[in-house]
Amino acid sequence: MSLSPTDFLIDDDFNDNDKLFNVTDIDGSLKGRGYVERDYKLYPEEYLASPGEMPLIPKSEWSDRIKEMEREGSRISDVRMRMNAGNLMPSLDQGPVGYCWAHSTTHTVMLDAGMRKQPYVPLSAYMVAAIIKGGRDEGGWCGLSAKFVREIGICSQKTWPQGSRTLSLDTPAMRAEAAKNKITEDWVDLTRAVYDQNLTFEQLATCLLSGIPCAVDFNWWGHSVCAMDLVEVEPGSFGIRILNSWSDGWGDKGMGVLRGSKALPNGAVATRRAGIAA
Repeated sequence: MSLSPTDFLIDDDFNDNDKLFNVTDIDGSLKGRGYVERDYKLYPEEYLASPGEMPLIPKSEWSDRIKEMEREGSRISDVRMRMNAGNLMPSLDQGPVGYCWAHSTTHTVMLDAGMRKQPYVPLSAYMVAAIIKGGRDEGGWCGLSAKFVREIGICSQKTWPQGSRTLSLDTPAMRAEAAKNKITEDWVDLTRAVYDQNLTFEQLATCLLSGIPCAVDFNWWGHSVCAMDLVEVEPGSFGIRILNSWSDGWGDKGMGVLRGSKALPNGAVATRRAGIAA
């Protein structure tokens, strides 16, 4: 069984009436969400690589592949634990502002760099969301932020501090730095209609088993997070280990495991080959 005893588990019994669902106070500070359901008439799916061309890993292989990645320490969550000069990469903290949809994508860019042994650089999700929303506290979805990072890039927190919505930080020098950190090779919008959600999860599982982090949106949670690992919660039953944007005080060092219907994303974007400038 691949579920660690320390994992923070969210299953099908986790609902609106549960205390944890409504939690907004983590370690004494308020945490926002911010995901809004996407209008596909206005914002249709986009691809650099079509999901239809993605060779899926058969479900019959999932369990063995998970065990192999655990033995090798090659899961995305394993890499997170050592990519900061041998230490944990801290999870980003969105604070009370509804910018989860930019933090989920930013986490994927940082983790992808770790998977390719590039330098750890804390990136600014606030830069992405603040520019898109003109500094306003407004919701969005992961595909919106991923499109921005593909076209504009993302700068470091040294250049645009985490938590700042000050648009005067949007300078030519900042844009030049951000352009060095773009999603350049593979941007896959995994969103499918409700009737195709099983295919969506198979695509998501294939990405995670291939070491590709994904930003995922959930209507039930009103939230967008980063998916890191496929997890065998119990024999033959699979969920996903996520990295949240509510600081390391949430769950297990900022991580949790979604299972059952709670693990089926309403939107997902796989991020790969995003250059990181030290």
